[in-house]
Amino acid sequence: MSNVENTSATQGFTLIELVTVIVVLGIVSVGIAGFMRGGVQIYADATEREQLLGDSRFVVERLTRELRSAIPNSLRVAQDATRACIEFVPAQWVTYYTSLSVFPDASNKGRVVELASNSVNYAWQAGDYAVVYPTKSEDVYGATSEKRREILACTTNMDANNDGNPDSDGNCANENGVSHLAELSFAGSFADNSPASRLYIARNAVSYCVANGSIYRVESAINASQTLYSSGSLMAEHVQNNLAVDTPFVVLPASLSRNALAQIKLSFMRNEELVNYGLEVNIANAP
Repeated sequence: MSNVENTSATQGFTLIELVTVIVVLGIVSVGIAGFMRGGVQIYADATEREQLLGDSRFVVERLTRELRSAIPNSLRVAQDATRACIEFVPAQWVTYYTSLSVFPDASNKGRVVELASNSVNYAWQAGDYAVVYPTKSEDVYGATSEKRREILACTTNMDANNDGNPDSDGNCANENGVSHLAELSFAGSFADNSPASRLYIARNAVSYCVANGSIYRVESAINASQTLYSSGSLMAEHVQNNLAVDTPFVVLPASLSRNALAQIKLSFMRNEELVNYGLEVNIANAP
């Protein structure tokens, strides 16, 4: 009896075939990875460019809007080798007066038109200032200025509508949505009348400063001397202005032929993406 040995044929890949497949897959993978990396980089560049444009547009638009609400002739600039600031005093409220204590009148009183339900929801606070006929920045910031007086009190206990019923709230609040007069008590008489009988109410000063490659916004008291700030509320980053040779803020005073102008020149750069802004903001000169 003969022994019969059963053998099974084993099928598989040879070493050469495996190496060939690995090489082909490697080449394909490198190509696909390069294509995907390029697409990802394009997306990242577009995202960073959009973020840079968004951030820069935000601060420029915010600064422009705030400058347009500034009290006339309150803009001033200061700069050194590392910081540059533009400062202004925003008008909390603008109104007209029907009577005003002007030197040598020592009554220190004035009556102004108060509009009910004002859109900015302004309400008088202790420490607010009245500014009348400012023709230069010193009139707004000067500690001894006779064109800026602190408002000591505000009352509306007068018969504004001449109907025999005095307004009795006594705190300058709007009464039943009706426009009425308000009587202000000042810390002194004013130097001049406004040609248009216009009165501005101020509360604080605002500065926009370029420092350390960023733009900061700072609210402060109204001081005679301007302060250069290196920090505050961060408004934008990646600022590329070279303050040693570049001036980001310029104020051109009003003339007989035009209003005051604020020139803004800002540069932003991120990952070699450069955005330059150059614009002029017209400041209404109606003191």
